Amino acid sequence: MLDRDFNQIFSEKLRIRFVELGLSKSTATKIAKLVTPIRIDGNTIVSSCSDPFYRDQFISPKIDEIEKIAKQCFGSEYSFKIDSHPNDLNQIKNNSLPQKNETRDEITLFPDEQIYYSEKKKKVKGKTLQDNFTPTKTEEPTSLIIETKDISIQNAEKPRTLDASQNFSTFIRCESNLVAYSACEAVAKNPGNLSNPLFIYGATGLGKTHLLHSVGNEIQHKIPDAKILYITSEDFVNDVIHRGIRVGKMDEVRMKYSACDVLLVDDIQFLEKKDACQIEFFHTFNELYQKRKQIVITSDKFPKDIPNIEERLKSRFLQGLLVDIEPPGFEDRVAIIETKANLIGLKINQEISFLIATHAKTNVREIQGLLKDLLMNQHMTGRTPTIESVTAILKRRFPSGSVESTIDIAAIQKVVANHFQIKMSDLMGQSRQQKFVIARHIAMFLAKEMIGLQIVAIASAFGKKDHTTVLHAMSKVKESLDKDDEFRGNFVQIKRKLDQIMQSN
Repeated sequence: MLDRDFNQIFSEKLRIRFVELGLSKSTATKIAKLVTPIRIDGNTIVSSCSDPFYRDQFISPKIDEIEKIAKQCFGSEYSFKIDSHPNDLNQIKNNSLPQKNETRDEITLFPDEQIYYSEKKKKVKGKTLQDNFTPTKTEEPTSLIIETKDISIQNAEKPRTLDASQNFSTFIRCESNLVAYSACEAVAKNPGNLSNPLFIYGATGLGKTHLLHSVGNEIQHKIPDAKILYITSEDFVNDVIHRGIRVGKMDEVRMKYSACDVLLVDDIQFLEKKDACQIEFFHTFNELYQKRKQIVITSDKFPKDIPNIEERLKSRFLQGLLVDIEPPGFEDRVAIIETKANLIGLKINQEISFLIATHAKTNVREIQGLLKDLLMNQHMTGRTPTIESVTAILKRRFPSGSVESTIDIAAIQKVVANHFQIKMSDLMGQSRQQKFVIARHIAMFLAKEMIGLQIVAIASAFGKKDHTTVLHAMSKVKESLDKDDEFRGNFVQIKRKLDQIMQSN
């Protein structure tokens, strides 16, 4: 007979050890429950594990660690064995059920499921298990049918499908996403042979999901018979946990993923802290990779920066092509705004585009939402958007006061002149001295980048009759930012000063 105290000590030590080995607390607790000893055969401590997934993926590979803990708790002369034979398990269950007017000879730390749930029902009625519970053959099957039905309903959702509207032709290419776009286009033309896996990372709302659908749609167009599976990491977790582990259909889950030709996974970072799902995804990844099936993954973080993800998974992500999408610059935002406005039939002029681009800086979805607001306002009033109506919507969407705190061109000119220690007359004048020209170019560039002034307006503010001077300044600043470290340093310092002024207003 096994002592309850020894079992409790064994379970706690085992749980602590598995946490030390890198498993989450919930997974470690689950394993400790599954391998609680049930009997001693001679010098062998016998445990049962009815869950094949945990037995194969967690318990069997760590049997030496479990045996060490068992020796510490029960004695060094004992060995440890997992007994998972169905007949033995049934016999154990039958022996563990207390018959009427009979007490249990063995103590099991974690009671049998049938007794546990029946006891719970009796306690709700205010009665005790010993006085009122007699096991019947009808209670457990009824409960199982209800649970299985609920789980089946939960997993009977239709699988995700590719969005035909999200393709390469509708994706707005700009400098901040050109590398990612080119990589996806190349993968779609030659899946499984060039970049595998393709890992796309960047902040939310920048077009990662659009590119993922674009890859799938392009491959489907070229190879109609290709089996393309698009999922989010949440879909994978639901498949493994609900359908695989709880319902016991892990083989079906594995077949679903191993049968695909292209696997598209969105937001892989949500697998963090889900140990069982990470292990299953690791094996799925390896199988598809060895078959030369294309894998494309998106994340909001670089693989090494995703917390609580197994290192071996991160190494798999790093072995492929990694491309990032950055927030679009001012000119790119203007292009996105004008393109998307045309697509939905919204009429806006360039001044409004510049105003929106000045405030919606980090997220393309943010721009889309703002344009939809303007479109709705246009339908309701019958009037095209004006600076006043756009400003009102911007105030609702940016309540922190960023609309009112926008600096003007005079403030930009003053900050630039102070930084280079030159007079305002020199900044605004015609001198071609290099120091004055560099300052003038930076001030013109920032006037467009930070407050969205039109080229003609910038030229006028600097006393220039020809707007081509401003266009030349834009080009020179971009070129110098790429090649000249000293220029870049001055630019960053000026930009930082202006940002501080905007925040303090």
